[in-house]
Amino acid sequence: MGAAVLVALAAMDVGSARAAQWGLDNGWTVNLDSTVSLGVAVRASKAQCRYLGNDNGGCVGDAVTPLQQMNPAAFSMNIDTLRLNQDLGDVHYQRGQVVSSNLQYTADLYVKATDGWSGLLRGVANHDFAVAHTKRGALDPEAKDFAVSNPRWLDAYVTKEFEAGGQHGRVRVGNQVLSWGENLFITGGINSINPLYAPAAHQPGTPLKTLFIPSPMISASTSLAPGLGIEAYYQWKWNSFAFDAPGTFFSTTNFLGKGGRGIYLPTTLLNAAVAPYGMPPFASGTIGNTATVIAGPNPATGLPYNRRLGFNELADPMANPAGPLIGAGTVIPRGRDIKPDDGQGGVALRYQFPESGNELGLYYFRYSDKVPFVSYQVTGTVTNPFGWQAVAEYARHRDLFGVSYNFQAGEWAIGTELSFRPKDGVAIDRSAVIDPANRYYCNALSDFTVAPVGTHCQGWVDTQHYQWHVTGIHILSQSGALGGLLRALGASEGTITAESAVAYYPKLRFNTGAPYAVTADYRQPTRASWGVVVAASVTYPNIFGTRASLSPDLAISQGVSGYSATALPGFVKGAGAAVLGATIDFKSKPETKLRFDFTKNWGGGASNLMRDRDFFSVSLASSF
Repeated sequence: MGAAVLVALAAMDVGSARAAQWGLDNGWTVNLDSTVSLGVAVRASKAQCRYLGNDNGGCVGDAVTPLQQMNPAAFSMNIDTLRLNQDLGDVHYQRGQVVSSNLQYTADLYVKATDGWSGLLRGVANHDFAVAHTKRGALDPEAKDFAVSNPRWLDAYVTKEFEAGGQHGRVRVGNQVLSWGENLFITGGINSINPLYAPAAHQPGTPLKTLFIPSPMISASTSLAPGLGIEAYYQWKWNSFAFDAPGTFFSTTNFLGKGGRGIYLPTTLLNAAVAPYGMPPFASGTIGNTATVIAGPNPATGLPYNRRLGFNELADPMANPAGPLIGAGTVIPRGRDIKPDDGQGGVALRYQFPESGNELGLYYFRYSDKVPFVSYQVTGTVTNPFGWQAVAEYARHRDLFGVSYNFQAGEWAIGTELSFRPKDGVAIDRSAVIDPANRYYCNALSDFTVAPVGTHCQGWVDTQHYQWHVTGIHILSQSGALGGLLRALGASEGTITAESAVAYYPKLRFNTGAPYAVTADYRQPTRASWGVVVAASVTYPNIFGTRASLSPDLAISQGVSGYSATALPGFVKGAGAAVLGATIDFKSKPETKLRFDFTKNWGGGASNLMRDRDFFSVSLASSF
């Protein structure tokens, strides 16, 4: 449930207050809202050896993935290979180390005219003083630049509101965020128009509004009749998720994200290659990734390196310790991403029932994926013995159909939605296929059937995807049904928010030889999976006789059943996380808030790479 955890954590928003406002002689108003925050995160748990590659001190040995265990004659992919390409964020930081110390400034400039015109320009700038101070090996230069400071524009649009035929309408052009459907925390539903900026979910003190990446589009909405409205958009330029930079604390892949250079091959794979020739196994650390102190010999001198090698050295057969044996390096380099370039768009129709106020929504949009798959291309490169390069490839020409309904049930505001995607991608790893007769075979060592240079091996298969959500929001008050709970806690007010979702893939096939790669350990996906997120908070005003208020909160996410076939929603049975936090609002001018929280991860076994990455964080934010 990684994506659900991201959104649930980010929902602990520090907020902002509109403070600077100017009225112009022509009737226009200008507002400038600013938020400055400083947040620090500290690792609270020790790295567990089962989540590290053997070459970096891991203890997975020769364990094989569930994929290989299912059919060892068809698939070859051990846990060590996976861990070596997932562990940089784990090995770079020790327990008790500050993993982030982020200073951030966010500004909103809002201009409103008297004739229905308005505009918003939002930007953010940050500097992280701690993220680059890794303990075992350095971040890739591109990853470091992205993680330390990534100033960027967010929303930047112009809006025109109008009246036509007695109906109100709006047109907006520029970078903007559209939120459709009823889901709140769990991704993969109708609210999929805008991609996420994953680092914003981890940086303490970061406002929620910086989590979504605005997309360049034109959107329009108007009422058609009493209670009936329509909204449509056209996105003329595609954009994608932004991932944590490889090697930073929250990253779980060394390949995706800024600075992801390629895929590393472990010593265990080298040993498997030379074993048929009667050669003794090499010790762990003979090869590895950029965090490994390489014990293998320098081909030029014959002496052990006893230092870390860079990506280019591991890719060079003349520098790699395994080069003289296999005639190649031990990395699969990353080629140029394959990105969509076509437009996207959709339409939403909503009807509010006059007596109850309940709302029914119908949705359709065409889109291209914002989360990539890893595909392989046979190039004949000597950086690895397979002649591969790997690319991040985004599937295109997708459709989503959805329906939503919201209503009031006592003191609960309930929302539900159902979405259907006729084609959604399920990740496969074609590098795991060793049987040339398998339709997903890509290429292998020279003693196997060799695919010709130019072969493209797509990293996913398509299947149908249904997803159903139900959400509930309850505002706690002294006079409400749960007023007794508030009084028992001594609090003045509070909220409870809950969401559950089920993902269903009715046509997922298990007998086609597909090398499914949907979890961190290549566990077989299930046709159905579901999970839940619950968040609650209460408020204590005038603490210690001051104007300040204290709001403790708790958010819990849990994968209940199954393993999602798609990255979103990403349910993993048993995997969960809890955030216990508290916010102090000093009720001052400028608005100032102090927040503390602790995040605990659990469950999911080898499929949950966040299990050993608990952390504390504290942030101070001021809005003016």
